[in-house]
Amino acid sequence: MRRGQSKRYSLPSPEQELLLRAALLRGKDAVEAWKAWKSSVDVEQVDSASHRMLPLLYRNLRTHGLKDPSMGKYKGVYRQTWYKNQMLFHAIASLLCSFREAEIETLILKGAPLTIGYYKDYGLRPMNDFDVLIRMDKALPAIELLQSLGWAPMDFMPTEEYISVSFSHGFKNAAGQEFDLHWHVLSQSRGMNADDDFWDGARPVTIHDVATLALNPTDQLLHVCIHGARWNYTPPFRWVADAMTILNTAQSEIDWNRLIAQALKRRLILPLRESLAYLRKTVSAAVPSEVLESIRDLPVPWIEYIEYNVTMNPPTRWRAMLDLWCQHSRVAGERGRLYKLIMFPGFLKSVWRRSFWKLPFYALSRVMTWQKNGLTKSP
Repeated sequence: MRRGQSKRYSLPSPEQELLLRAALLRGKDAVEAWKAWKSSVDVEQVDSASHRMLPLLYRNLRTHGLKDPSMGKYKGVYRQTWYKNQMLFHAIASLLCSFREAEIETLILKGAPLTIGYYKDYGLRPMNDFDVLIRMDKALPAIELLQSLGWAPMDFMPTEEYISVSFSHGFKNAAGQEFDLHWHVLSQSRGMNADDDFWDGARPVTIHDVATLALNPTDQLLHVCIHGARWNYTPPFRWVADAMTILNTAQSEIDWNRLIAQALKRRLILPLRESLAYLRKTVSAAVPSEVLESIRDLPVPWIEYIEYNVTMNPPTRWRAMLDLWCQHSRVAGERGRLYKLIMFPGFLKSVWRRSFWKLPFYALSRVMTWQKNGLTKSP
């Protein structure tokens, strides 16, 4: 392992790797992986992350002409996913139309663009919610619009101060559907102009005839690799399938130089390097060896090593505080450590929405609960 790097607990378990190989590989390798996976798990008791892979497993095994009683289970999950996504995409289209009428430019993120642009099948990629990016200066008008349409902010009402140090916020409607409004693509990149190149490189797409934008394939691959590279009690290994699907669908459109430049600009070389190496090794992804070699020896700032180890490993109380420090360090940019230390209480005030005199007491209560509840959610 490299300097400052520990075991990456966010990666799939051996059983989950078998499932990935069964769902993503071709020919004998896929069938053998499925047989090994099926013999090692109870399909009725699989974890939620594995359950989300069953539609893709169904499609791949059906392509191989496999006949097995368990195919009925996989097909049922595929059909249920297709139905739920149809309902969700109708809600997305309606909301995008409202944004357009309010002259708020939109760019869809995560599941929606992956479904229509790469999986190209509503039944293959389960989605619990949908994510839309707007420009940072439109965040407050967008929030007002959402409220007028019956979308209530989850947990609290975002303020201008909170928006300045955060990257997204969740909303929920009366039907129980959830929606994440983003003003930054990546949680690690929150400057005022941090997303300009994402917007400039975006491509037009439509959802039920409503025009919007999506990341280009290169930026989409970066987003998938970075967003998936975070520890979770249930490893979010769906990112492996997302990345593999992008590569299989748009291999010739991936600009590897841009991918590396985007990661270097945002100090995300370490998670990208490890993600690409994992994809090539585990599911035989078409990642050129020269790409891996070119990023292998790129300089990695010390704060990136700390951030990587904090977010890739099971939580502790002090990792949670380090997580907040890393977030603050990114918001503060290239300013010196003394400046960052002085401004850290102000960052906590904005994130936690507490007055300065209440910060010590609130911080103590958070530290006491982090061990039980896991890493603090990125603001």
